[in-house]
Amino acid sequence: MRSVSVAAPDGTRWTVRVAWEPRWRALARRFGGWRRKRKRDSGSGDAVDGAVQMGDAATSGSSGGGGGGFDLGDAVFVLVVVFIAVIAAAALFWWVLLPLLLILIDLVVVAVLLVLAVLGRVLLRRPWTVEATAGNGERITAEVVGWRAALRRRDEMADLLGRGQASDEEHAAGPSAGR
Repeated sequence: MRSVSVAAPDGTRWTVRVAWEPRWRALARRFGGWRRKRKRDSGSGDAVDGAVQMGDAATSGSSGGGGGGFDLGDAVFVLVVVFIAVIAAAALFWWVLLPLLLILIDLVVVAVLLVLAVLGRVLLRRPWTVEATAGNGERITAEVVGWRAALRRRDEMADLLGRGQASDEEHAAGPSAGR
């Protein structure tokens, strides 16, 4: 979302925006233990540590019979070609097709979550947070229901701050520098 920058008459630079993101501090208090667990985990995470070694599988020989055009050498050649084709197909799947499939699934999940979030904001009428932040860390917030109303409130706050007329009502609603 585009933020509006404005300079107050006393020289303070303010940035006014409509905040989309959730209240991270509330989420961190509720689900905050995950960071400590991740820092303690020191495993390598790699299931394969060494290189794969291939032994000599070519045992050649010729069949003693003279009955046809298919001997042991042809069978070994066919097995090697099939083995290489299976390895190539597995590598193609593992390093190309599977990552593309996972990216596609991620995009679908993000799109569904975005649609649900917008619908949740609109249908549940959760207020948007209009936030003005000064260069010195002072913060003024106001909660407004409706996207267009929030954009209008953002512009009004920027205009008031530019004229040096920030209302006491806004400061009471949230000049929390430590939020």
